[in-house]
Amino acid sequence: MDIEQSNNPDDGLDLAAVMAQIRQHAEERKRKSFQNGAPAIYRQLTTEGFDSLLSARDWSFPAFKLQPALEKREEYQLGDLLGFHDEAFLRNAYQVILQREPDDAGFAQYLKNLRSGRYSKVDILRSLRFSSEGRKADVSIKGLGRLTAYRKLYRVPVVGYLLRLVVTVARLPVLITNHRQLEAHTMAQFERVSNHLNEAIHHFSEVSRKQSELNHRQLETIHARINDLQGTLRVQIESLVNEHGKMLQGQNALQQTQTDIYSRLDEINQHAKELSETGESTDQRNAAGLQALKMQLDQEVEQFSNRLRSTQMSIAQQETRLSFLLDDARKSLSETAQPCQIETWQNEDDHLLDSLYFSLENVLRGTPEEVKEEVKVYLPVLERAGVTSGILDVGCGRGEWLAVLREAGLQSRGIDLNRIVLEQCRAQSLDVVESDALSYLAKQPDESLNAVTALHFAEHLPLKTLVRFLDEVGRVLKPGGLIILETPNPENLLVGSCNFYLDPTHHNPIPIPTMELLLEARGFRCQETLKLHAVASAKIDVKDQLTSHLNHFLYGPMNYAVVARKPGDLPPSDLSPSDLSKDTQ
Repeated sequence: MDIEQSNNPDDGLDLAAVMAQIRQHAEERKRKSFQNGAPAIYRQLTTEGFDSLLSARDWSFPAFKLQPALEKREEYQLGDLLGFHDEAFLRNAYQVILQREPDDAGFAQYLKNLRSGRYSKVDILRSLRFSSEGRKADVSIKGLGRLTAYRKLYRVPVVGYLLRLVVTVARLPVLITNHRQLEAHTMAQFERVSNHLNEAIHHFSEVSRKQSELNHRQLETIHARINDLQGTLRVQIESLVNEHGKMLQGQNALQQTQTDIYSRLDEINQHAKELSETGESTDQRNAAGLQALKMQLDQEVEQFSNRLRSTQMSIAQQETRLSFLLDDARKSLSETAQPCQIETWQNEDDHLLDSLYFSLENVLRGTPEEVKEEVKVYLPVLERAGVTSGILDVGCGRGEWLAVLREAGLQSRGIDLNRIVLEQCRAQSLDVVESDALSYLAKQPDESLNAVTALHFAEHLPLKTLVRFLDEVGRVLKPGGLIILETPNPENLLVGSCNFYLDPTHHNPIPIPTMELLLEARGFRCQETLKLHAVASAKIDVKDQLTSHLNHFLYGPMNYAVVARKPGDLPPSDLSPSDLSKDTQ
């Protein structure tokens, strides 16, 4: 978003035109928002779910029965029941004679006796019919009474045996015929079962093939739509990021304009003061005009402040909407997106607060000129160690330390995650890389650096991450290489109890003995501890030991730095500038 400003200092700032441009760009971004432009596949996925994209299939197949069902009648012939076998026979016998479903115990007992040959079908029918329950039901089965009489004669000793023998011999041709019929019936049943199984296998194979083809086509369609959705999402995210950058540029321009307005107001006040010295007559002539001009400028300043706060709120809302879009994208595409895409969304999410932290650093850290003067204290440390190249600054921020190193003729590189400060560094032609510390160090070869500096970096890390950082630094440093860690000094009570927590990204203060112990425990040899930036003003007059202690704990050094070495001697030749250029970007 370009903000047009007049080159004539007497013209002033056209705030209405500036805000009109901001509103125009905001409306254009709203029309191009992701939700309004989402494709149909995304809306279907978010409202109906993934299963709605797959059509249901009919997997039904006709049921197969080896024996037909028994027709209900008022009167049954014996042959109606004897035509059934095994379990079907028993179930039909219960339903016809007892007029109910079989109980588990009786069914199991009869089935066992039937299969073992101990009972014949007639025995079971007679047992059911002439049981107490069967007599109450009083179902008529023609032919059962005659066979029952024969079965009673069969139980008479000797006579019954001879009678069974005679009947069996007499019925032998019938039995042979029945056996042949049973054999033919059995083979026919096997053939029916085989045909049914073949038809079922063919049916399910065909259905499975068609379903597979349909699923394949639908999955191809879904993948194509997901690719379109990913492309749309990527364009929207890039648009929001660009819009966010333009809003920041607009904010900076408004801040510069506010500074110009205050400067003009100071000039007017100074001019009014000079006019007041020329005499009361001049004051009386110009007092009304100056007062009116001052009131006008005050109104312009107030209006500008309101515009600035409105712009800041708009930027915060843009960051929130971008966060919602990233969350929505992760939820919708988490199952189909590639790991690299998820990592990209996560990285974008991590940059949403870049502008907030940049503002905090501008307020809390001090001006770049002040910081550059403060960090020059480390140049003699590098000079004594003979380090002229192969220097890595972790958490380089706005690049003050990198600029000091370049002015001193030392070759260095910085890494940071905040894109805003990295753009400032690149504007100064400083060598910087966007990366977190652990990922960058993990890609560096062993013993490849001469020095690693981390100014106001350790207090941002949890303990486990800090230990991993120290281990990686120990791996990449050459023998005798330096590590310099600067952090707030909690010995200063104001720092440890209040000032440390002004930065919400800080974890815990690290006392000097703790930092030295951590370095020693990970194999470094501590050389010196520098206590830095003592409060020069508002000290108590030293009258005794108590006031001396109060001065130390209230106005003592606000920061400290520990300088440590990796065991061994640094080689005579430092890392050449080309070595760092080989590092993974």
